[in-house]
Amino acid sequence: MIIYIGSFSLLNALSMVICFFGLNSIPYKIKNGDMDLYLTKPVSPLLRLTFEQINPGSLPLVLMSIGIIVYGAVTAKLNAGAVQIASCVFWLLAMAVLYYDMEVIIRALSFFFVTDARLTQLEEAGIDLCMKLPGIAFYGIYKVIFYGFLPYGIMATLPVQSLIGEMNGRLACYGILILAGFSFLTAVLWKNGVRHYNSASS
Repeated sequence: MIIYIGSFSLLNALSMVICFFGLNSIPYKIKNGDMDLYLTKPVSPLLRLTFEQINPGSLPLVLMSIGIIVYGAVTAKLNAGAVQIASCVFWLLAMAVLYYDMEVIIRALSFFFVTDARLTQLEEAGIDLCMKLPGIAFYGIYKVIFYGFLPYGIMATLPVQSLIGEMNGRLACYGILILAGFSFLTAVLWKNGVRHYNSASS
């Protein structure tokens, strides 16, 4: 459980350092017309929004999260080999991309709706719940929701399962399919959102 908390905290911290503040401004830029400035530049608007507000101040959170993972592994007397560690790092990076996809999807919906307040509240509730409960704790409709529609339940679960040797081929394939599916959805939603966008100044 300690490793799980550290893993989810690490995903959140990486987002805070790299892209959260830039992505979080998307709804406001759509609403007040500032998105015009991004669409007229030769650089990809999403790429620029992703990296324009990097926050080094959150780096201590990244280090603390890694410390929690190491502490959890030591406390559990986990004898992880190089393959397990490499697998865990791979899944952490893959789930960081999925975490990013979810942030973009929720905020890109502002292209189509007046406000995304309800969606961001749903995001916050999902993250808060899944930071406390590993995916293996969900059953029934909750597993469908947090493994499929809002896949926060797998984001820290898969890296931990790979580290402790509980990862199997079926889980790995599922994780890759979810990542590919949500990355595709992110690209399609953003592309159509930009096409749908009407400047606030027009």
